[in-house]
Amino acid sequence: MERIMKENRVLKSSMIVMLFVIVGKILGIVRDSLVFAKFGTSHSSDIYVWCFGIVYLFTSLGYGLSTTIIPVLTEYIETKDTRERNSFVNNVTNTSMLATVIITGIGILFSYYIVYYFANNLSNDPMLFKQTVKILRIMFLSVLFLTLQGVVAGALQAHKEFSIPSAMAAAANLIYIIYLSLFVDKFGLTGFAITTVLAFFIQFIINVPKFRKLGYRYKLEVDFKDKDLRKMFILMIPIIISTATMQFNLFINRSFAIGLYEGAASILDCANKVTLLTYEVFAVAVSMIIYPILSTFIVQNNHEEYKKSLVKSINIINLVMIPAALAIVILREPLISVLYLRGKFTISSMKLVSEALVLYSPTMVAYGVRDVLNRAFYSAKDTKTPMIYSVVGVVINVVLSAVLYRHMLVPGLALSSSISSVAITLMLFLKMNKKFPGIQFSSMAKTVGKISIASIIMGVIIYFMKKIFIINLVSGFVLNLTILFVCAAIGSILYFVLTYLFKIEETMYVWNIFKSKISKK
Repeated sequence: MERIMKENRVLKSSMIVMLFVIVGKILGIVRDSLVFAKFGTSHSSDIYVWCFGIVYLFTSLGYGLSTTIIPVLTEYIETKDTRERNSFVNNVTNTSMLATVIITGIGILFSYYIVYYFANNLSNDPMLFKQTVKILRIMFLSVLFLTLQGVVAGALQAHKEFSIPSAMAAAANLIYIIYLSLFVDKFGLTGFAITTVLAFFIQFIINVPKFRKLGYRYKLEVDFKDKDLRKMFILMIPIIISTATMQFNLFINRSFAIGLYEGAASILDCANKVTLLTYEVFAVAVSMIIYPILSTFIVQNNHEEYKKSLVKSINIINLVMIPAALAIVILREPLISVLYLRGKFTISSMKLVSEALVLYSPTMVAYGVRDVLNRAFYSAKDTKTPMIYSVVGVVINVVLSAVLYRHMLVPGLALSSSISSVAITLMLFLKMNKKFPGIQFSSMAKTVGKISIASIIMGVIIYFMKKIFIINLVSGFVLNLTILFVCAAIGSILYFVLTYLFKIEETMYVWNIFKSKISKK
């Protein structure tokens, strides 16, 4: 009974988080659509994508802080008083802020050399090179707010408050949309870089009211000798490395792409964003919710429930991500057209993005499962394993990118990213099975098999539906939107029915909840 109630709470929390994430993602789509409409796949968009990739490398600081503060702060909440709890959080805030001030200063000071060594092809055009250095210096200021955001959002999640942290992307995207709609024609790329700094600040500040409501008050407290601070930072270092290597993979691909031809980095970035649509809405929400639950089972030494929750989470990821990946590949051209085909984003850009997207699609499933496995290792206070395998993944990606981009251009870079992400996920699977023997991977494999069969049947149906629409209707935005809506609706219903008939446990669970709600009414 207790387990059922816990699963219900997880489902409800996931739904709230997913709602905010979906809103954020919709606003993100609007933002990206405006970016490509205003800048197209041009040198300007290449510069922004590349500079943003540099800054995004440092989001691993915020992620590392929020991830490691949760288990440590959970112990404070359960075993210590409010004064000790607040003192610990202030100490973490101040020491991490000191580190980011130093990083920001170094980044601004050495921006010229960063551009020179990692985007060397831009040095052939002095104006483009100078503009890139300028934009990078402005955007480095964003790093100042990453640690504050990480500490505050992590503290809220330790208190099982997930809604506001999950709303951060929506708040930031609103800022981008306002700028791109009203001010971009006047202030251009420089104004967009300043807006990026403001967006990172907004992501931090929206967490503060709830943070204060929980009783936290800021004080200038710094104690480098605090054992819990040291414990947390020791745990954090591998997490920062492992998450930074994920962003470093993308950055390496963009660095290879930026010298190929005008707009190459933007095309790669656009394909990656389309691929990650479902992942960022669904898989991120599940991994965010499951982490504190797994941490609690570890603290309670309840390994059986830990393993069951892990398997259930991975099954839920696969249940959504496998059919979504296949559907996005089949419907890629109408999808890209609806999202981006306007303004300076041309049909030729759409076709290039479409080619890269096909080879990016395996990352949808791999990223989702990998995130859950990483969180499972982190909850068990094993941060080294994800770090080691992430570094291996970077090596695989760099080697493959260096070879494939010469022969396949942008699609080659997408393929190298897919191969490395799948390899990392498989390595994590094998290691997890050794760490916690008895995980029901065999039953999970059967579930994946059923999901794959249902997905293929769904894929065949929507493929022929798309063909029928294209033959019988006039091309254009309305056609593409109609294809997406009808194929998504019929494909989703068909897929749900198939997974129900195949008796996939997670589908049966959702159906039983739906039936109970209907019967009550």
